[in-house]
Amino acid sequence: MPSKSKQQYKQYAINTVEDACAVLKGLIVPVILGMEKFEQYSKEAQKILIKYKNVEEIPADVYDSVHDKLLYQQRELLRFIADHQTSSFSYIDVRKKFEKQGFLKRKLSTRSSETLNELLELRNWSFHNVQSMFVADIELAKRSIPPELQGIAEIKPMLNPIVIRKVKSYKREMLEGFVHHNSVRLEQFKVVLSDMKEDYQEMFSLLPDQSSVIVGIGKNSKVQYVVQEISGQSEKSAGKDIAAVSMGIQKGRFDGTDEAIQKLLRRDN
Repeated sequence: MPSKSKQQYKQYAINTVEDACAVLKGLIVPVILGMEKFEQYSKEAQKILIKYKNVEEIPADVYDSVHDKLLYQQRELLRFIADHQTSSFSYIDVRKKFEKQGFLKRKLSTRSSETLNELLELRNWSFHNVQSMFVADIELAKRSIPPELQGIAEIKPMLNPIVIRKVKSYKREMLEGFVHHNSVRLEQFKVVLSDMKEDYQEMFSLLPDQSSVIVGIGKNSKVQYVVQEISGQSEKSAGKDIAAVSMGIQKGRFDGTDEAIQKLLRRDN
């Protein structure tokens, strides 16, 4: 019989330093991979800027292609670094838990703390269609009224027709600003990743000696980062089954039984 309720399966209990290491490792890996792509796409944006250095406008499809790739990677990185959602793991949240449980003694620097808080604010703003965007639009429109018409003219939304503004090209300075933004963001991500690795090393050092990696003729307690290249990635090796079970857990369809697992896997096939 299942020992937990369906709701409890949504939570992963962190009771030991080994649990803590497993969770942090699960955050470090996607952050490393995401940063590599973010840096790759940032260089792509820089090349586009050089290519169009003698023109005032850049075609929308060229700009949007690299912009969308970078924005997606940024959001993925924010998901693993700065997310306060219930039943989610992110570095900013788990680190506080690790400190509270005594697994971490090291304190973050002022720069690191400020960076994490800034990324959290960015995540909260960019992951939602915030109402403040609508308010800001109205407030700026009000201030566009000429002084001589203040108190006379009134800003009203145009309800018909509904105008869909489709961009055909962007001013070159937009890409210049975007390239600068990405360089700043990449440095912030590097700061966070460095802290994540330091935290992992500190907690890993608390594990028994048998957890150390044997290197050469002796044991090495320093955490090793090994790249394993994969060719011919399949849906299964990409985590399709894990995603199916996870979705089932979130929907309350998993009760801990083998039968529930089989149903979820069949449902996804």
